[in-house]
Amino acid sequence: MGFVSILDLKEPIKGLTEPVFFLDLNIDQILEKVTLGNRRIRAYYEYFPLDAECSEYRRLIYRDIRTKGLYEALCSYVENYTEFREQERKKKETRSDVQKSVFNIYAIKLYTDNLIRLCEAIKAADPGSEGMTLLKDYLEDTISAESFTAMREKACTLAAELEGLNVSVSYEKGRIMVDILDEDEEKAKDDEDKPSYATYEEFLTFFDKENNEDFVNPFAKVFELTSFEQEVVKVVSKRIPDWFKRAEKLYDDCSQFEDDCYSRLADELAFYLSFYDFEVKMKECGMIFCEPDCNESEKISAEGLYDLALSIVNHDKGKPVVSNDFYYDNDDLFFVLTGPNQGGKTTFARSLGQLMYFSKIGLDVAAVKANVHFFTDILTHFSVEESVESGRGKLMEELVRLSPMMKSSGDNAFVVINELFTTAANYDAIIMGKNVLSHFTEKGCHGIYVTHLKELCDTDGHVAGLSAQLDENGIQNFKILRKSVAYEGIAENQIKKYKLDYASLTERLKGIMNKG
Repeated sequence: MGFVSILDLKEPIKGLTEPVFFLDLNIDQILEKVTLGNRRIRAYYEYFPLDAECSEYRRLIYRDIRTKGLYEALCSYVENYTEFREQERKKKETRSDVQKSVFNIYAIKLYTDNLIRLCEAIKAADPGSEGMTLLKDYLEDTISAESFTAMREKACTLAAELEGLNVSVSYEKGRIMVDILDEDEEKAKDDEDKPSYATYEEFLTFFDKENNEDFVNPFAKVFELTSFEQEVVKVVSKRIPDWFKRAEKLYDDCSQFEDDCYSRLADELAFYLSFYDFEVKMKECGMIFCEPDCNESEKISAEGLYDLALSIVNHDKGKPVVSNDFYYDNDDLFFVLTGPNQGGKTTFARSLGQLMYFSKIGLDVAAVKANVHFFTDILTHFSVEESVESGRGKLMEELVRLSPMMKSSGDNAFVVINELFTTAANYDAIIMGKNVLSHFTEKGCHGIYVTHLKELCDTDGHVAGLSAQLDENGIQNFKILRKSVAYEGIAENQIKKYKLDYASLTERLKGIMNKG
């Protein structure tokens, strides 16, 4: 099997649209920080692995980048490839045949040097991932090919001759003289008290200033030549016609030499490098990341899991974020999470969805330790407001969004549902909620359902109850545990929060009566 892509064993599917769950799980906020607003890089976070093999392929590549010292080499490759593309752009756009040949020479040098350096760096790192190993093998085949070697040698020879060319342009007795100097002549001119060549300002007295730019080396990597510089080139081409013929021949033979795999590599590496930069910065801020285990025979679980999007926001505000542990037991498919308002239920659900997403795309996750299974899809349904445009009520809006989600779900999706059917009567909400849970568990999906209805915990044997906890003072501590929620404590918490106790109500009523 040969190298095709750093993102997949086969070429990734392109043209995807941003998933709905990006907004529900606040992944859009995280990616804004990861990509620094670069939409082109962000698009690579929408290329989902189609199977567990691809997720593992990426995960091991990212491990090599983190641990094998490949980060700097890959950054250098991307930077040099950007410079190479600029040379290619100039080569296509310039109107000068000489400059086309010059740009081609330096483009070949940049391209071949870049591939050789990358190959050496990967070999020195001794990578463990299949992706990096395939890339190394592909690079070795490329740079050992006779055509590659011959092209590179010709370009290097022409470039060396060009860089060693010394052209003297002088003005004497009303004539402009163009000479090619050897080393002795060059040294002799340097030793003279007064240079025999005219300065740029002196040349300007003989040319139209408005139509002449700064005089430059006409054989350098400048984009366009002035008319005067073109005349100098003509004179030099008559003096050393062999160089011009060989440069033109190289252009004719090797003007289209770029391999699409290497072009795609330069773009696709942004996926890994952008996240690596982000992870390093977040670790400096005290956040913890880990490479998740993906053992399908072990329970789905995590220690120290936290909401990465919230952590980013809270760090800027100087506020801590509470982490949680969880595990799906052998028969568990779904969590039903209940508890007090503002107790961290939605935050925990989002952190669970983020865990599945970043693990699925092969990157590190925001936890101390985690074991995650592969899910074919991530489906989310978060509470929405009534639609003024459609005229539908909130319940109808929820059902309209839920319907295609239930119809399209496969047998191995991860589902996050947050506060569904809140406008329905409790009796109806319980029936509808149990039907939704049964639908997804029958398909073998895993997920979490955040609700105020503790009755949903009793849906079937595949549903486990979680609850947001209160501390000894009845205050939310944002810890999520596998145990029944103490509703008496929740009621007391809400009474204190909204001052609904007897003393507070009495005081407020007295105030109202006094005003009357």
